[in-house]
Amino acid sequence: MTFRFGATSTMAIATAMLAMPAHAQSGAEAAQAKDAKPEIEEIVVTAQRREQSLSKVPVSVSAFNADVLQDRNVTSEQGLAALVPGLVVKSGQNSNQLSFTLRGQTLDPFSGSSPAVLTYINDAPMTEGNTSTAFFDFSSVQVLKGPQGTLFGRNATGGAILYETTKPGDVFGGYLTIKGGERNYIQAQGAIDLPISDVIKLRLAGDYNKQDGYIRNVNTGSTLGDTDAKSGRVTLVIEPSSGFKMTTVAQYSDFGGTEGAGGLYSYHACGETNNGYQLTATLDCVYGMNSPFAPTLGDGPMGDGTWPGAVAGYLAWQQANPYKVWLSYDLPHKAHTAFVTNTTEMELGDDVMLKNIFSYADAFARTPGILSGSPFGSLNLYNNSGLGNGPPGGEEFSTKRISNELQLQGKSGRLEYIVGAYYSWSRKKEYIPVIVGSELATPLADIAYYYTNDDESKALFAQLSYELTDKLTVTAGGRYTWEQMRLRQNPGSLFNLDGDTPLKQKANLKDPSWTFNIQYQINPQNMVYFAQRGSFRAGGFNGAVVPYNNTNFFKNENTYDFELGYKFNGYIGGVASRVNIAAYRQIVTDAQHSIYALVNGNPAAFTVNVPKKRIQGVEFDGNFRLSEWLEVGFSGAYTDAKFTRNIVDLSAATGVAGLTIPFDTYTDAPKWAGSVYAEVGLPVPESAGEVKFRTDVFGQKMTYFSNNEGSITPRTQLPGYVTVDMRLSWNNVMGSNVTVAGYVKNLFDKLYYNSGYVEGASGGFNTAIWGAPQTFGAEVTYRF
Repeated sequence: MTFRFGATSTMAIATAMLAMPAHAQSGAEAAQAKDAKPEIEEIVVTAQRREQSLSKVPVSVSAFNADVLQDRNVTSEQGLAALVPGLVVKSGQNSNQLSFTLRGQTLDPFSGSSPAVLTYINDAPMTEGNTSTAFFDFSSVQVLKGPQGTLFGRNATGGAILYETTKPGDVFGGYLTIKGGERNYIQAQGAIDLPISDVIKLRLAGDYNKQDGYIRNVNTGSTLGDTDAKSGRVTLVIEPSSGFKMTTVAQYSDFGGTEGAGGLYSYHACGETNNGYQLTATLDCVYGMNSPFAPTLGDGPMGDGTWPGAVAGYLAWQQANPYKVWLSYDLPHKAHTAFVTNTTEMELGDDVMLKNIFSYADAFARTPGILSGSPFGSLNLYNNSGLGNGPPGGEEFSTKRISNELQLQGKSGRLEYIVGAYYSWSRKKEYIPVIVGSELATPLADIAYYYTNDDESKALFAQLSYELTDKLTVTAGGRYTWEQMRLRQNPGSLFNLDGDTPLKQKANLKDPSWTFNIQYQINPQNMVYFAQRGSFRAGGFNGAVVPYNNTNFFKNENTYDFELGYKFNGYIGGVASRVNIAAYRQIVTDAQHSIYALVNGNPAAFTVNVPKKRIQGVEFDGNFRLSEWLEVGFSGAYTDAKFTRNIVDLSAATGVAGLTIPFDTYTDAPKWAGSVYAEVGLPVPESAGEVKFRTDVFGQKMTYFSNNEGSITPRTQLPGYVTVDMRLSWNNVMGSNVTVAGYVKNLFDKLYYNSGYVEGASGGFNTAIWGAPQTFGAEVTYRF
């Protein structure tokens, strides 16, 4: 079934809701309503591995329950950016490759680095990242900001995002939600609780999500960025006694659809220089107006490899036709993920608990790409020779991972403690085919990078919190981690073409992480805190870089920060209010970044350690319940990020004497980002249910997607933008268990870019993916 909703449909829903007869209050009811004080909703978080009120946690955390996610129409990771200013959800070479950036800590493509911001499901690390995620039936999402590592399984320099799946209830019940909207959008999502006995409880949940993309390949007439996802989840809770509980969650997801390709954003002219640096210009030199190859490309305008006006002509067409690309073929996406988490809790005494968290994950993704976002085959992800898979081809990523964490948590008087041990092992096999000049009789390159990474991590950790007084608490913790990284070049790889001499590399790495904070509860409503933390991101080997003499090795990235915060949760002049402010300064040394440089006229990739960078800023949010029918709120982030020791010497790696590259711009760090919202309860009789109208406005300043704007990759600045979302919902329609809603995203159809993808130094071009245009939709939920 196909649902289509436009402005007329949404206005009709709104009119019908507003047409409900007004309820006349009696004098007693009016007096009671006047005296009633709006309540402050308590937000419970697990940022310190135990349940605490958000206003009492001495770290910067943003937390959202299932109702907030629904009210804000958050159905994927991209939607989190508007909830957490300062969080950047970045697409890579396509819409399915996502990574997170917090406080300027990001992940460069093809760097071989681990993410700077790690994701967890039920406290177990999940970092596959090469496909969409099944974003459904979460009881909460928490975003922890700043260096992590003391209490959470892996080390991270930017933060952590914690997803908590909904657990079974004590009684039979569940829900079913059907959503529909533009671009043939249909989503069916639901869950059911089955309490088999007092000891065994079961929850079954599933999600089906299908929609056409908003980017169109005008060559084939097909849309790109289509979603087609199916997921199922089983949660089993066994609690035979009050002192023992075991929770097992198993999920499988299958993803189809297509890759959302970016369009050509900028390019380097053949022979161009920038501040004395010779620019890579493969795209224009091969496909430009003066190219010696031009007569051999295609059989006329609009044929593969050609365009009226060549590269400059296509860029002009691209800029005049947003949401459109001309690609030689479509880009089908195929992936699946499976995971199991098991959490076992055993009480050893009145205030002592032993907890074990086990996880297993298996993931696969195939992602084809025409990286130039154009009809020019200057850099496509397939090959013909060796392991050749032909167009549309695609990179292939497969991951297997296990992890286990054992904790002992307890409390003795004023002391709370947690100690434990952590182990994880992962194997990632990556196949990256590359063809340059695919339309030429003899392509300029036809190769494949094909390698396997093994990562074994072991850690011991402890954290203690002591109440010096009823108001003053001090916390200190540390973790020491040992990592062993292995890389093997597989047969058929560019670096193992004979298949008989696979190059094997190994590195043993180690580093500490720590945290210290002191919090002072001024009174029940006001708290201030100071935190100081340190962590690292493990080094390793980049499988797509020349491995000989360990040229592809990069060191650990280390960081430490200082954070000063204030939290208020109470009443201001009778208004229920919550305010959080955090100011921080973070230093990073040996920052891991990828870079391409010309070696003997050919581009080569490197992962480098940039000596030092500094990020400082302020984050703030607040919400105010002005009355039972009106709530307003805001959130924002100011980020000042720069490289303070920014010169990278590539002379030893490339053999080119004196070759240095400056890191002069900072990626994925808009100076300002923020949002405001208002939610109004409309006047309808209590027996008719609850009608709410919500408006959200989000905006951010310009940002770069290259660290080398002033040297080897110019023209990588994305403009700032502002978008407006609206939602009208009718909960418990006429006293029933039915809720209906209509919504619009990007109300004013603002044209903006979600993210950019820098290929300037490797292919002489850059691409960018547009954010979603104006989109209308509606949903119906039935709870039982």
